[in-house]
Parts: sequence; structure tokens; C-alpha cells
Amino acid sequence: MIRIAHVINNLQTGGAETTLLRLMEHIDRSRFEPFVLAMIGEGTIGPRIRELDIPVVALGAARRRLSVRTFLEIRRQLKEFQPDVIQSWMYHSNLAAYLSRGAVRNRPALAWNIRHSLHDLTHEPWMTRQVIKAGAKRSIKVEAIIANSAVSMEQHEAIGYRSSRNEVIPNGFDLEALKPVPNASTKLREELDIGESAFIVGCAARFHPMKDQRMLVKATAQLVEQGRDIHCVLIGRGCETGGEAESLRPLLGERLHLLGERRPLAETVSGLDCLAVASAWGEGFPNVLAEAMACEVPCVTTDVGDAAAIVADPDRVISPHDQEAMATVIGNMLELDPQTRMELGQAGRRRILENYPIAKIIRHYEDLWSDLASSRTSVS
Repeated sequence: MIRIAHVINNLQTGGAETTLLRLMEHIDRSRFEPFVLAMIGEGTIGPRIRELDIPVVALGAARRRLSVRTFLEIRRQLKEFQPDVIQSWMYHSNLAAYLSRGAVRNRPALAWNIRHSLHDLTHEPWMTRQVIKAGAKRSIKVEAIIANSAVSMEQHEAIGYRSSRNEVIPNGFDLEALKPVPNASTKLREELDIGESAFIVGCAARFHPMKDQRMLVKATAQLVEQGRDIHCVLIGRGCETGGEAESLRPLLGERLHLLGERRPLAETVSGLDCLAVASAWGEGFPNVLAEAMACEVPCVTTDVGDAAAIVADPDRVISPHDQEAMATVIGNMLELDPQTRMELGQAGRRRILENYPIAKIIRHYEDLWSDLASSRTSVS
């Protein structure tokens, strides 16, 4: 039995956290004994992992701060669990795991997981920049580095992220569980009081400048000014009524609909005519893009991380920040007849099924963890 400790910043809903949940749902429990350690809180994902009979500990640390107290508690938890492999997730947890693994007898193997692309370091908070640079200097002493996108791996290797085993493992999806929801469009239109003829574009992401919902809303307003019957739906933390996204209300008025965080996401996303990823930077592998495609929803995206490779259609990929281009690609989607949009959505689902099935991704992780545990055993 291979004991594997997952160290992660937080367990609030997000791409890395959702991927960890999927891994825990499908991991071979006859071979692996997992433990999850969150530096901040257990959020919405922690209880779901605990329901799988997997221990979860949340330390309650402050966001983006690596305090001595947090390090000591991580060391204590790792020493008590005695993992064979530590799988850490995202920059702060990667560094914390590196600095804490010495507490474990016989030194466990360490795999870092990078979930972010680095188009420009200046976009990152000052402390995060220091953590990223510290990681680059120490990466040679890490047994493996995983990135969830090829673009992200190339960017990190360029600034010095070099372990003995750098691997790209994309996110994976359970297409049996993730599928189009019947009558989702009718239900969404009834909820929002939107007519059958209107076009609904949506974005599912926490409200943050990185996600650039403002650009999407402005592009939608541009289409409204052109006489198009279109509405914009924002889903995610900060996008609830009265939340931070209300700052965008003057741009679009009653045609902007704020739904907040919704789970399962498929029930809402399946009701969209088009999903848009408007992110300006930072994405590695945008989960929501693949999730919407799995729900047979046509997608448009900015060229961030591996988004262009996921969509695999240059006519639906634009440069970040380009409001005019976003308005054009959404307008082109609006002009398609329903049958063509349906066929586009069906093709998207096939692409996710062929390239990103959860079973394939799980195998990749389990093979890596097994190799790392075996290497540790042979060295010790």
C-alpha cells in the first residue's frame, strides 16, 4: 500500500481542487492510501473528499502567507501520516511541502503540481512572485514536476523549473457523470425570464481580474448595441446577486444575470448557447472549457494556457483582452443555426471523450506515484 499525502493551499471550489476531488473519487484504494492536507480551509471540496472516507485536515492559515506556525503544523501532520509520496498542488503548497518533508522518516518522494501559466510574472502578487522564484531554485531537488498544460510546462522550464521528471498531465473528466442535462435551456430561460429566441452566452469562473469577465460583458454590450438579442450569464464566486460582479451591471443592465456558484455545474452550463472563457492570463488547463464541451455546449476562448488546444478550432480562439474579437466570435456563434450549433457541441464532447477521459489521467498519476514510491524504496 502506497501512502500518499496531498498538500494543497485551499479546498474552495477551483480547478486544482476539483481535479484533486476527481482523483480521490477514482484512485485505486487497494493500492493507495490517500490523505489530504489543506493549508487554509476545507471550503466546499473538503467535505466531499471526506465523504469518500479519506481523511482531510485544514490548518486555517492566512491566504498567501507561509508562516512558521503553518510549516510546523504541516511537518507534524506529515510526520504522523508518514507518506511514501507527497503530492503538492500549486506554488505555495509546493514550497511548503518541500520545506516540510524532512520531518518524515526515510524522506518521501515529492511531486509538485503546477496549475498556472506564466504569461507575465508581473501579473502575480509580489509574494507569489517570490514563491515562484524560490520554487525554480529548488526544483532540481524535487523528484517530479507535473503541469496540467504544455504551455505552462514550457513557461516554467524557461524560468528554471527542472526536476528529474517533468511531465504534462492534463485534467481528466468522467463523461459518464458529466453530460448534457435534458431541458436545461428551458429551465434556465424560465429562471431568468429570457425568451426562446434570445442567445445566452455564459462564463463560469470566480470573479477576478484574471478571468476578465469585464471584457466579456463589454463585448456582449457591444452586440446588444448592434441590435442582437443576447444575454450574459456569470456563474461563480463573487458573481452572485449583490456580489463583486454587480460592478459590471451598468455595462449591460438587465441583460446581465448573476447566478453565483452552482453545483453541479452541468445543470446550468447545459442551458447556455455558448460558453466563453475570457481569461486574460494565468490559466493552465481551464476545467470549465472541457466541462462545457462535455455538456455539448459550443465554446469560445481566449488563447491562455492550453485553451486553444482543448477547443482545437482557431476560429473560436482570440487574443486576451481583445473585446472586439470576442464580440466577433460570439456574434459568429449567434448567427449559426441551432442544428449547426448542436453539431458543434456534439463534436466538442467527442473531443473531450477521446483526449481527456478520467481513466486515462488517473492511470498517468497512479503510474507516476508508483514509480516515485518504488524509487524511494530502492534508495532507502
